[in-house]
Order: sequence, then structure tokens, then C-alpha cells
Amino acid sequence: MNAQALYGTIGFFLFRYQIMIPLKYFLLLHALLLLFGNMPVWASDSEINFDYQPGKGLQIPGTGLNFGGYADFGIQNDRQHPTSISINNLSIFLHWDNDGKVRVFSELDLENALAWESANGVTTNHAYLGLERLYADYLYSEKLNLRAGKFLTPIGRWNVIHAAPLVWTTSRPLVTERSFPTNATGGMAYGTIPIWNSAIDYSIYAAMTQDWRSDPKLDPFEEAYGFHLTLPTSHLGEIGVSYANFEQKSSIGDRKNLVGIDYFWSKNRYEISSEGVYRRSENAAYRDTKGIFIQGVAPISQSWYGIGRYEFYDNGDPGAAMNLWLGGVAKRVSPAMIFKAEFSHADNNRIKAPEGFFTSLAILF
Repeated sequence: MNAQALYGTIGFFLFRYQIMIPLKYFLLLHALLLLFGNMPVWASDSEINFDYQPGKGLQIPGTGLNFGGYADFGIQNDRQHPTSISINNLSIFLHWDNDGKVRVFSELDLENALAWESANGVTTNHAYLGLERLYADYLYSEKLNLRAGKFLTPIGRWNVIHAAPLVWTTSRPLVTERSFPTNATGGMAYGTIPIWNSAIDYSIYAAMTQDWRSDPKLDPFEEAYGFHLTLPTSHLGEIGVSYANFEQKSSIGDRKNLVGIDYFWSKNRYEISSEGVYRRSENAAYRDTKGIFIQGVAPISQSWYGIGRYEFYDNGDPGAAMNLWLGGVAKRVSPAMIFKAEFSHADNNRIKAPEGFFTSLAILF
């Protein structure tokens, strides 16, 4: 067994059985792995040449392993919270592929690792080591593949590509995280099915087990079933449809039905994207939740872009629904690095959604 395989095995059991280790030992383990990753656990005279490309990770020849991830640094001047400068995310990807039918992927996300707050100074009180993803794929064919483990819930488009270097804004649209749990632990079937002169991408999933290492800030699935379909509208755009029926841990016995639609179009560096959801509770005591966002991106220069977004969100509480407007810019420093700055304003913000001035620098490595 080599060092990378040993590390992956240890990591799986730590998080599968929710064994906590101090942060300093976690960081030490990563440092040792990066320093001695090319050395087998057992002595060997063979030399391994690493292949690293920014944004595509570190490939280790002969092992099928690839290390990657991203980091996100930001400044937040949120009207709801003290001004802060922080490391928002430090995510590590570990991917194993045997060049055959089996593939394994994991993502560990160290959230809010270090921050300076105007009210509290330097703090690590908000740090949390999350298990974002840990799953195995069986790649049967283009039409049918199977996945088991913890994965991103395939509702809409934003949630499955939400990593900071891959999206245009620092803040996230409300409907993409407040209407449903963003992760599911269970099984999924997915693939692409030819139809007429086009093809439909599909995901069908079920979450029937306890969520692995749930983020304490989130309300995970207790049980869930759902699907997502994506159909091209032309060679430039696509439309998606989502459905989910689920219970959450904090409200067992209250089943919810969610219907969603998403749209994406791009041409000559212009983009339009939108997502809308409607969630109805089977318990008459709970009101319906609904929302939508529409976002546009336009090039300003070779590397600068302007971004505008409108959001409507109604979480079912009495009173007027919330409207949020966002305007900002982004600079694509390189294919693996993006700088963002934005300002957002909302009315009827009773849910205390992020509102104010935000900047961030995200790096895919």
C-alpha cells in the first residue's frame, strides 16, 4: 500500500464513523502527505515523477490518484454581521480512477479556517472541517452509471458547480441553498440518453441513510427521493427540471415536495442563468416556499466581466417576500483564478441574508 492509499483509507474511516481529530493533526497529516507523497509506505528504489497542472491538480503516475482543490479568501462588509477578512474555504479533492469502471472521489472542506473580525479580532471560532463529498462511481456506460456515498444534491445547476472558482459571485443565490439540503447520502443513477436529434442528461437519486458528517449549520435529509433532467434548447443553451420529495432531520413526519426549473445560455462570453423553485409542505401548518434568481454576465474587457442578479425569495413566513439586487465585477486572472467584487441590497430581509459589500479571490489548484 502506498502513502496516498493509506491516507485515503484513514480519511474514509475517520469521517464515515465521525471520529474527530484536532485541527492541528489534520493539517500535519496533509503536510506530511504533500512532503512525502512520492514515497511508498514500504521501501522502494523506484522514482515517481509528479505531474502537476494549475487548476487540474497533482497526478501521481502509476497510482491512479489525483489531488486538487481550491481556496477562497474574502472580505465581507455584511450589514447583518461584523466586517471580516477570512479564509472562507480550503477544499481538498482526492480522486482515484483505475482507468476502468470504478472511480472514487472525496472532498474535505475546511470552512472559515481563519478570520479577522472587527468585533472580535483574529479568531478560529467559526472553523469547521466538513465532508462535502465522498462517493464511488461504477461507470457502466454513457447511458447508465451508478453512484453511492455522499454527493451534491442534483437540484438546479448552481448547487452541483458551486465551488468558488467556478461561479461569478461571492454570495450564493438564496434558492440554491435555503430550499433544500445541499448534500445527500445514498445512491444515484445518472447518464445521458439520446432522444430525437438531441440527448437528455438525467440524475435519479435516493437518500435513505443518515447523512455522513452533517454540517451542524444545515438541516440534512432524513429521507429523500428525486431526479434532475437537462435538455439542450439549442447548441448555446439548456433547460433543466428538478423534482424532490423529502423529509428533513428537524421536521420528521413533514414531507415536502419541491419542483424546480433552471436555465443556462452562453454566447461570445455573455451568459444568462436562472433557477426557480416551489416547495410545498404536506403539513398544512407550514407555508409554501418559493423563489427565483436571474443572473446576467457580460464581458467588459479581455479579462473583466460585469455581473447583475435579481432574486425573489419567499420562505413562507407572514409578511412581504424578499427582493435582492446584486451588481458586481469579476476578473478572470487565469483559467484557475478569479477575483470578484460585488454589492447587494435587499428589502424585507427578515431572514438576514448576506447583504452589503463583498470581495473574494478564489484559486483552483
